[in-house]
Amino acid sequence: MKPLRDLLKHSSIYAIGQILTRLASVLLLPLYTHCLTPADYGVTAILDLTAAILSLMIGGGMVMAITRFHFDNDSDEHHDRLWWTGLTYLFAVSCFILAPMWLGRQWLSDVTLGDNLPNGAWFYTLTMATILVQVIGQIVDAYLRVLKWSGTFVLISLGRLFLNVGLNVWLLVGQKMGVEGLLLGNLAASTLHTAVLMAVFMKTRGRYHFDWTLAQGMLRFSAPIVVTALLAMLMHEADRYFLRIFVNMDEVGVYSLAHKIGFAVNTLCLLPFSSVWYVAIYDIERMPDANKVFGRVFRLFVGGVGVMLLGASLTVHPILPLLTPDAYGNAIDLISVILLGFFMFGLQMQFEVPALLHKKTGLMVPGSVVGVIINVAGNFWLIPKYGSWAAAWVGVVTYVGFSFTTLLMCRRVRKIPYEWTASVVIFVGMCLTYVGLRYGVFPHVGRWAQLGLSVLVCGVWAVAVLARDGLQWWASRKVKKLTDAVTPATNSNGPDPAIEAELETELLAAGS
Repeated sequence: MKPLRDLLKHSSIYAIGQILTRLASVLLLPLYTHCLTPADYGVTAILDLTAAILSLMIGGGMVMAITRFHFDNDSDEHHDRLWWTGLTYLFAVSCFILAPMWLGRQWLSDVTLGDNLPNGAWFYTLTMATILVQVIGQIVDAYLRVLKWSGTFVLISLGRLFLNVGLNVWLLVGQKMGVEGLLLGNLAASTLHTAVLMAVFMKTRGRYHFDWTLAQGMLRFSAPIVVTALLAMLMHEADRYFLRIFVNMDEVGVYSLAHKIGFAVNTLCLLPFSSVWYVAIYDIERMPDANKVFGRVFRLFVGGVGVMLLGASLTVHPILPLLTPDAYGNAIDLISVILLGFFMFGLQMQFEVPALLHKKTGLMVPGSVVGVIINVAGNFWLIPKYGSWAAAWVGVVTYVGFSFTTLLMCRRVRKIPYEWTASVVIFVGMCLTYVGLRYGVFPHVGRWAQLGLSVLVCGVWAVAVLARDGLQWWASRKVKKLTDAVTPATNSNGPDPAIEAELETELLAAGS
């Protein structure tokens, strides 16, 4: 089926960009730690958090709104109005929010960075300029994804990555500009990146047209998504604040390392998929058996993401001790629990589909509210007794509540027949595999044996989960070729009997 082939193809291409980006971050870590003091890192962390919150307030949900409304009409005139309206709306909202904050940049710096930082106002000026440029770039990024120009998207993104890395190295090492160098490098790279994207956009779209009715519809669609995103940020971050209150800083450091690694692995697994998933769902919706396809994708999602997270949970045992001191040893098992939580969080991508298809995004908010309540109450109650382990397991329960509340809400709009039996068997089997290897085998074998067993087991699971669908896809390709051959392969007495017999055989094989 074409939508599923597109999902696999474009997810693979997006994954290339994500792998290279993560690799660059790892390779540059020694450079940053050498050129920036811990205090500098604190400043950049606060600026990054501020930028994340402002970006959510400005553009959160609008990208998904434009993507959804794009598929309401296939005409070029509709697409011109839609994309120009989205860009205009975001630019106007950005100016409306950022302008007063820029005027109060010194006060903002004194409150968040401390009144003893002389360059704080300048740092916020660079940060807000970068936010404005990046918000516009996000819309055109979405434009390329909707068109499935994954190759162009990754090529432009990699260009930005290499430019950003080069500028950061030059400004940090050559010019010794510290935090200011990082901010200037990010702003310059983001500006050029957005300029290239806008050139592609303007070349491929028609004349400018703003539609106020469309803008209002997209605003109604995106507003609940913004609320959901802000609550999700609270679900991700609240445990760190409770740990700082109730346990010592050493335990906070170990948990932070485990969470950072888990979050990076989860992002590497899910971001390439999500980059095309939120476009593919509208292609699947047009298929006559859309519900069945969504149910099948759910099983493949559980199996595919499960294999990758199982692999990460296992291979971290032989690899992490080579990269970190013994003091971080407890992070190894914490990573596995954190990855389990992120797996539960990822299920929400599947469960929210009815809300997106039917423009009922308000149904996504209750899941976030339930998740935040579980997270805050659980961390407050359990962290004083069990420390970082409580934070990790509360995260799992939080994401279970978040995802399955979303499922219950969205079933009111549309009941998708998810392949539950196979998915539960896969999930339980992978959990038992991890427990068996971690506690029954790994304590008795060396590092290289652990790594080899991890790879072997994940390979077996990948074949068990994905081989059948792969064979069916290959059989469907052969059926299509034979079907195409039936038309020309005719004579005065009708179609060639040999071809018809072969086609019947292949159809039976594909159906099985």
